Amino acid sequence: MSLYDEFMKKSMIRQFHCGVQNETHKPLAKAFTADKKDYDQSPERMERLKKMLMKSQIGRETLDFLKEKGSDLVFEDMRYYGYFAPDKNLVALSPRFSDEDLAITFVHEVRHARQDSIMSNTTPDMTPQTMLKNGFLIEADACAAECVLAHQMMDKGDNSIFEAHQKTAYAPMSTAFEKEFAKSKDWNKARDAAFMQWFHLPVKPSYATQYIDFMKEIAKDGSNEWFQHDMDIKKMAGKLCLDSDGKCYIGNAKMIEAPERLNISEKQAAAMIQAVKPFMKKNNRSAEKMGLDKIYVAHADGSYTTVRDEMKKQNAKQNTAIRNAAAKGRRGGR
Repeated sequence: MSLYDEFMKKSMIRQFHCGVQNETHKPLAKAFTADKKDYDQSPERMERLKKMLMKSQIGRETLDFLKEKGSDLVFEDMRYYGYFAPDKNLVALSPRFSDEDLAITFVHEVRHARQDSIMSNTTPDMTPQTMLKNGFLIEADACAAECVLAHQMMDKGDNSIFEAHQKTAYAPMSTAFEKEFAKSKDWNKARDAAFMQWFHLPVKPSYATQYIDFMKEIAKDGSNEWFQHDMDIKKMAGKLCLDSDGKCYIGNAKMIEAPERLNISEKQAAAMIQAVKPFMKKNNRSAEKMGLDKIYVAHADGSYTTVRDEMKKQNAKQNTAIRNAAAKGRRGGR
């Protein structure tokens, strides 16, 4: 079992989860308080769900992929819509939610299964920058697939998937998809618009926290082989962000690396620095080699710095404090 698999097993976030553990979100709060006896986990419901998915191209493709991969599809009571577990080759759906919610979740989670079949999504040898890029990309891509499902179902005269999606925290994505498609009539441009919208959702920080927690585990191990591998964002998108014809739907993958997207909070930056700083000292690794000069920190005034900048500020403060303490000691000794 890999270090990442071990970490994910210990993590509160189970594998590739779908949905946010937040009881203030109305659909989720309703599910949390629902009577368990009302949950329909019957084989008939699973068949009904599959029949719904068969109405759309992406639904049929998703079902076909699941069959080819040999993944199990099960109901499991949980505080999320569902998850994909790579180590078990398992897609689980929560029976607490509506058929429409589960159709969305199914497409999302099997998209993760597809991603996992193409490349290792997160490995300890990735630099922190690559780790965040990769983590954000795989989640935004899976969420963009949901918007394709919603649109294709509307094309068939069924608005229920779109309406269900609009009640979730991911509603801005399906809105962006429909707005771009109405303008361009281009599937890939619409999917790209939905994908880019993910980076502005309030759920994004929870994913950043997950990967920073993973960095902490890697840094504790201290092996010099970790945090070395950097991946080109165009190659990553070219492998993972594909349409039904196998073409990359991202128009400009470099936009993912812009400050407005590849950013973390000040608090998250402080946690990252605390985690990797001893590792960097032990292995003589520079901030540039770790990609810390390309991870942006979003500030309350709308400005951006980089994690490297914040590390330099921190070092300068520590050096000033040391000098002041030394000067005070000299004065006290006279």
